[in-house]
Amino acid sequence: MSQAFEYTIPFTLYENKILIEVVIEKKKYNFVFDSGAMSLLDLDVVNMKKAKNVAIDLQAEDANEQKKKLDVVQVPSLKLENINFKDGYFAVHDFDAINERSCVPIAGIFGSNLMNNLVWKIDFARKVLIVSDQSFTEHRDVAISFEKEAFSNVPYTKLNIRGELIDLVLDTGAGDALTIGKTTFDKIKDETFLEGTGASATSLFGNNEGVFYEDSMNISFASQPTQIFKGIHTTVQGNEMALLGIDFLKHYQPIFDYKANKLLLLTEKEPASHPVSSWGFGLAGKEGKLIVINLFNIPELQAQFKVGDQIIAVNDIETEKLDKLQLCRVIELRKQKDTLVLTKSDGTRVTVKKLDLQTYF
Repeated sequence: MSQAFEYTIPFTLYENKILIEVVIEKKKYNFVFDSGAMSLLDLDVVNMKKAKNVAIDLQAEDANEQKKKLDVVQVPSLKLENINFKDGYFAVHDFDAINERSCVPIAGIFGSNLMNNLVWKIDFARKVLIVSDQSFTEHRDVAISFEKEAFSNVPYTKLNIRGELIDLVLDTGAGDALTIGKTTFDKIKDETFLEGTGASATSLFGNNEGVFYEDSMNISFASQPTQIFKGIHTTVQGNEMALLGIDFLKHYQPIFDYKANKLLLLTEKEPASHPVSSWGFGLAGKEGKLIVINLFNIPELQAQFKVGDQIIAVNDIETEKLDKLQLCRVIELRKQKDTLVLTKSDGTRVTVKKLDLQTYF
């Protein structure tokens, strides 16, 4: 059968999020391509005459298992390149808190309810999505069957991790390779893992505060139990939710086939081994200050910082009275450099270097 259509859509990978450009009411917006969520719109985008309120009582849950009731609207038209998505359902949320922490403004989420009944190939090398209404014929050696949640159509499957079989969301909106909940981790943890404290992740409705963990694990999928994926970097946060994200998917040329209900992967080439590079602590803007928001329990780091410390300078960037421009400059420095000099609010200067987390577990 010939394909009725196939379109190539460019994307930007920013902070391990796939960002695409959509058009609503002749205006362009950045959306996150997020298979782990229903579609969402920022309040500022929804304030348009043609959007229709829908009598649906929706309780949404973000990646940190925080829940919130959201209104739902129906949008007559959203255009993604040459595809016109008509009368799509969107939950409505205020993105101000998200955009306060982001250097790229986000106006919404392009979720699984819009992806449904289509086939999406993610080409990370070319940074394009290829979408069709027919299944692709090109070779993939692993096919992971999935089910879809009602209404949102979010895909989920079963994952085997150290003998435990758990539900797993296939989530292009999650940056980490694998995220699991603490309930599962308590059953399977060994003696070698890394612990941290503070806000481990920022999601739709806020931060995940408390204790979190990092580990390396072998996994397999229930629908293909003989295919073992080794040494998958795993983040532990929240209680129950498990997510398979970008840092895993980017190695296997994934195809999300919502017609056949399968995630297709190409595993013939073993991913190159790279250090799990991290500063070991997180910084974020909070009430006009640059604050240490999380920290791994590594002695050399704990001797320098504690969660809540204010940083008033990063190299030559003054951050005592933090604005958006300074925050974005700091974010870029953390990407580009392997060593930084930070000044704490008491005037103490400390030199920090990137770590390879794999040496700790």
